[in-house]
Amino acid sequence: MASGWFRDAGILARLTRDLPVFLRSPLTYEQASARAADRLRNRETRFLTIAERAVYGHSGSPYLELLRSCGCEYGDLKTLVAQRGLEGAMSHLAASGVYVTFDEFKGRREVVRGSRRFAFRDVDFDNPQITSHFEVRSGGTRGPATAVKTHLDFVTELATSTALAFRVHGLTGHDHIIWLVSGVTPMLIYARLGRPPLAWLYSVDPLPFTVRAGSQYLAVLSRLLGRPLPHPAFHDLTDPSGMAARLAALLGAGKKITVTTYASSAVRISAAAREQGLDLRGVCYITLGEPFTTGKRTIVEDSGAQALVRYAFTEGGILGYACGSPRESDDLHFFTDCYGLGQRRRPVGATGPDVDAFLVTSLLPSAPKILLNVETGDYGLIERRECGCEMGTAGLTTHVSGIRSFEKLSGEGMTFVQTDLLRILDEVLPAKFGGTGADYQVLEEEENGILRLSLIISPRLGAVDEERARDAFLEALGHEGGLERLGAEFWRRANTVTVKREWPKATKAGKILPFQLLK
Repeated sequence: MASGWFRDAGILARLTRDLPVFLRSPLTYEQASARAADRLRNRETRFLTIAERAVYGHSGSPYLELLRSCGCEYGDLKTLVAQRGLEGAMSHLAASGVYVTFDEFKGRREVVRGSRRFAFRDVDFDNPQITSHFEVRSGGTRGPATAVKTHLDFVTELATSTALAFRVHGLTGHDHIIWLVSGVTPMLIYARLGRPPLAWLYSVDPLPFTVRAGSQYLAVLSRLLGRPLPHPAFHDLTDPSGMAARLAALLGAGKKITVTTYASSAVRISAAAREQGLDLRGVCYITLGEPFTTGKRTIVEDSGAQALVRYAFTEGGILGYACGSPRESDDLHFFTDCYGLGQRRRPVGATGPDVDAFLVTSLLPSAPKILLNVETGDYGLIERRECGCEMGTAGLTTHVSGIRSFEKLSGEGMTFVQTDLLRILDEVLPAKFGGTGADYQVLEEEENGILRLSLIISPRLGAVDEERARDAFLEALGHEGGLERLGAEFWRRANTVTVKREWPKATKAGKILPFQLLK
């Protein structure tokens, strides 16, 4: 939540008016299943309705300019969808220049398509068809945070998808704890499912005043309604042992718990539990915000806990949850009832490798942002197959896996994609120097106009030969040979990488990423 709460008295008025019905009518699995089936049946119709009203019927839409620049009017779009289907139409439009890169969507880069140039702001992508009940902000991981105006109907859509995943993974009756700075949306999702969280714990202190005040208002209002939501309370990011003890106590009281948190935080809790001899059977982490690698899953499961991977981005919502019969650690069902999904081949940086960037199109009338072939900032594998789990039998047969950010890891003109970085931090360095992937991080910083990389190693690991750690990092980066080895050797000679013994740094949202760019 953000300052928009208090700039716009209408937000508080709408929230006060509509929250009672929202909280007093929990969404059942049967209702969620019926809603999802209806969404699947009518996806192309809903897309065309959104396009007609929020694009062609909205003169300020960025997509209107892109579509008309390639000669696509509304009638042409209808014909294209009828002939090629939704994904086929979106692929054709992307090839014609109708797509939006991540930086363009954030308003940080001019849009250039052939000889045409466009300047869009992030607010230009707001859904003109909705009013909001509250605001959340993107975490600012890849740049300045942006405000996302959210309607309670959109939360119900997210709760619908969540109910399907909870049924598949046996979590319908679990109690919930949230360990995130931005906990409003998951708190309301779980409340919509009739399971308001036991606690919302934020991991970076202090909370911004407007977040704290807005959350307190929600807590007071919900208590008056007889459906109390928790007040936010602080639990330090560097105290996973305390969180492990808290969970063990709840398990001892006979509860089963989900913990919604970042993947690295889940690893820290599980590692701390093992060190204390605590058994976390009955805990399921709902992990978000970071790739959930095999290394992370091993640590989590060694503590007795489980994990349900969630794929989402703030502006778009929940794109997928883990399959009930996964082939990979991060094998997810993509919610094709809510979004269209495609890919566009694009380079990473000016001279980096090419990746197949995800392009997402929104099919939800209540979505905060209108998305039409918008990059999420990620790439990965898309496949369509039957898996046998309930999400698959419900018609959600599109799977995504191997999801990675294609943000570049660069310095001295050399560029690497993050896939290798994750393997090195999660597997190579822990095997050589101890700890887990959560004890390592790479920071990219500018020093006197030159980009430098800092390999962060947590002080909890004790004595580490820093030169040997640096060499191991560079050797692993260059393991593929060719240009990778050349780049790693260049960094070695230029002294681009230095080792720092400090705690991995969190973003403003409390997220600890394996790679961060410090502005």
